[in-house]
Amino acid sequence: MKIFLLTLAMILPLTLTAETPKEQKVVFDCSSNNFNFVSTRFWLIEQSALEYKETKTPYKIVLTIHSGCTDVVSQERAKEDKVLQKIQAQMKALSKEHAVSIEACQIALDHKKITQKDLLPFVSSVRNSITRVIALQNDGYAFIPFK
Repeated sequence: MKIFLLTLAMILPLTLTAETPKEQKVVFDCSSNNFNFVSTRFWLIEQSALEYKETKTPYKIVLTIHSGCTDVVSQERAKEDKVLQKIQAQMKALSKEHAVSIEACQIALDHKKITQKDLLPFVSSVRNSITRVIALQNDGYAFIPFK
């Protein structure tokens, strides 16, 4: 009986230990100029982050912004646009509350004449969002486009 209890005492903790969930990595790629649509997609990014937190799943989320979506990172362009203001509030929450890395394509910033000074403070610029997405995919990130 002692051997049985000793064996049970050694095995039970091993069976009760939950396996640590695998880190989830995703890059959301936004090129849409339909800002109402963009807002709904940013809400889904937040829901994904909340699910990962709830299930204690480690995650890394990157949001790349380029093409028609680029205006969302401009402080100046949002001054008179309620939808852009809402999107920027969503992006701030994604960055601050959910550790989402928000990256704007420098090629698109230059094309849209958005300066570093005009860029939202929680947004970084990357030289080329296409090569950035390729690098992230090669590092195991799932690719979710918003067109």
